[in-house]
Amino acid sequence: MKGLAIGLFTAVFLFNAFSFAQEPTERKEDKYDYLKALTYVETITQPVKNQLRENDIDLNFFLGLLQGFDGNVYLESSGKEQGAFFEASLNTEAVYNYTDDIRLKLTNDTSNVLYYWNSDATLLDTYNEAEMEMDLFGDMFTLGALYAFELVWFPGDKDGTYLANQAGTFLRYNFNDNIYHEIGYKFLHKNFSHYKTLNPDKVRTDELRVDNRNIAYYEAGVYLFDRLMVRTNIEIYGNNSNYDYFHYYDYFSFKVRPSAIIMLTDKLYASGSFAYQQKRYDDRLSSETNEHVYDDIYTVNGSLFYDLTKSFTVAVNCSYSENVSNEPLQEYTAGTITAGLYYSF
Repeated sequence: MKGLAIGLFTAVFLFNAFSFAQEPTERKEDKYDYLKALTYVETITQPVKNQLRENDIDLNFFLGLLQGFDGNVYLESSGKEQGAFFEASLNTEAVYNYTDDIRLKLTNDTSNVLYYWNSDATLLDTYNEAEMEMDLFGDMFTLGALYAFELVWFPGDKDGTYLANQAGTFLRYNFNDNIYHEIGYKFLHKNFSHYKTLNPDKVRTDELRVDNRNIAYYEAGVYLFDRLMVRTNIEIYGNNSNYDYFHYYDYFSFKVRPSAIIMLTDKLYASGSFAYQQKRYDDRLSSETNEHVYDDIYTVNGSLFYDLTKSFTVAVNCSYSENVSNEPLQEYTAGTITAGLYYSF
């Protein structure tokens, strides 16, 4: 149970979910047949995982079928565009234990968000990462390096499509089995496939937009009484783009995000998070005050999970975000309500 909770913890704030309901007149035997069918799926997949473990490979698989409603699809100040969506998400992680202290981890995260009436917001996101970890000084420290590439494709909005490459390193201090600290650095390079830049005179060029981002972060986590996990993440980065018109996409960002997950019973658990992000733009000016634009973004998220079986979980999620800015066109409020069915092994 603790392993599933930790897995959900890392993915939960990406949730956009699928509505799950039963007919009021459902008979008890039908319900039991349904749960029996879910358990049968587990008897097929578990031997595969056991066989891989005998070859020093740990495999984790996570699938979500999700449905939700978005109160502000395009994060606009008017907030007029609302819409329902369906999301299918798949996470696969394979860890090869080369020795007791050296591990190679391969990860794929793929999600497809389909908006029923807002086709411009529909997207396919696939993220792939290779990571090497090495434990040092009797597992007191863990040193890691990673490379990742991500493709984000908007079928109805070609200017939003991009390919990103990322490389980084981190050092984790394992104070004990329940407390850790981690610091890291990442470099992110984004190439937009169709979005052409503007020069300082607001003339469209033939040059495609490219962003570079230097990211430093700190993270700390603690497990309490095998039922509570608390984590805090602080991230600082500078985004630099070749978009020359007012250096529109050049800014400094600071973000802090505390979060927690708690086991209420053996099958019921809840999670919550709060995030504050501060953006300060280098040269973008407010249309109202003619000052440099700033954004202060607040996000609150809460989720509730219930295990139907060892591998099948249902969840509901609510989130709210607000941007306070000195640029009226960038201010917005947004809310999302979701529910979903998850499968993991």
